[in-house]
Amino acid sequence: MITATYFDGQTARRHEVTVLIHKRIVAISGEGIRRSVRLSKLDISERLDNAPRILRLPDGGALHSNDPALDRLLQKNGYREPRVVQWQNNWPMSLFALISLVMLLIAGYQWGLPWAADNLAQRLPASLEKRIGDEQLQLIDDGYMEPSRLGPAEQERLRQLFAQMQQPRGEKTAYRLEFRSSKMGPNAFALPNGVIIMTDQLVTLARNDHAVLGVLSHELGHVQRRHSLRRMLQALGVGAVINLLVGDVSSVLAAAPTFLLDQKYSRDFEREADRYAIDMMRANKLPLSPMADLFERMGAAHDHDHADDGEDVASGDDWDTEEDEDVAPQEAPSKGKARRNRSMEYLSSHPSDEERIARLRGSDAGRQ
Repeated sequence: MITATYFDGQTARRHEVTVLIHKRIVAISGEGIRRSVRLSKLDISERLDNAPRILRLPDGGALHSNDPALDRLLQKNGYREPRVVQWQNNWPMSLFALISLVMLLIAGYQWGLPWAADNLAQRLPASLEKRIGDEQLQLIDDGYMEPSRLGPAEQERLRQLFAQMQQPRGEKTAYRLEFRSSKMGPNAFALPNGVIIMTDQLVTLARNDHAVLGVLSHELGHVQRRHSLRRMLQALGVGAVINLLVGDVSSVLAAAPTFLLDQKYSRDFEREADRYAIDMMRANKLPLSPMADLFERMGAAHDHDHADDGEDVASGDDWDTEEDEDVAPQEAPSKGKARRNRSMEYLSSHPSDEERIARLRGSDAGRQ
């Protein structure tokens, strides 16, 4: 027999009672209280340190007891803790469960979510991508870009050069090439609707048709692999998992891991588009070194702009720049600066230019 506090489920009044469990029958006795119920009908809470154990009755009433003899009574009458509770009290099993959960999350992050996003992207209607891309293009033209200042003949010449290129593995990816002038400098990007935008500033900085064709091949890789839609789907998936694991917390705390994971997926897409560009340039027997030279000039110009502003380059990419007539070679980065830039790469949506230049030059050397 043990002592307990009884609540009838109708009021907050406490009733001090005694409880006897015999032959799987729970008998409750107290002032004005006489009742019994089968043990199998009770919902029994797990044991927690310094907290009463709760036996919930079928009619909404409950028994609260801190009596240590309760556990022995329950065991004597054939009650067995749920399997999960047994695992929680078994540290090797708890450790195994924790390791399994971590491995499951890593596998889902590394392979599961990208696979699911890729398959879902292939099944979504093309009209959805067109609508998203059209809205993005309208937003870009309204607030960020101006009409191209390249002559119509030059635009058409570049369009024809790229249209004549053979896509790798005989693919026939549809696209539309547009030119714009940008206040934000040299850039190129692909939209979900297949529109590839290249800025006048990038054409000027490239100085070489092969560099322009290499960048356009990279952007066509984004279109062919449906990276824009896949990234949106993966970001939604990451956000859902983070909210499930973290729960109702500050939006900043919840957004931070989502941002870091999304940046990693973005870097993976950039590497995949780089490989596509390498394959396409090789299929057309075109050199990759002009594209690597373009990355070097862009990086040198970026470092030079920060130096002019008196700022340390926190997110730029370090490399030894080649000397050319417009951009002076930069000093070799210190080891401390290189370490900072490597750590900041985790916050970047692109791989470091140093990595991409090495890949392009290595692919060019391997072709020779």
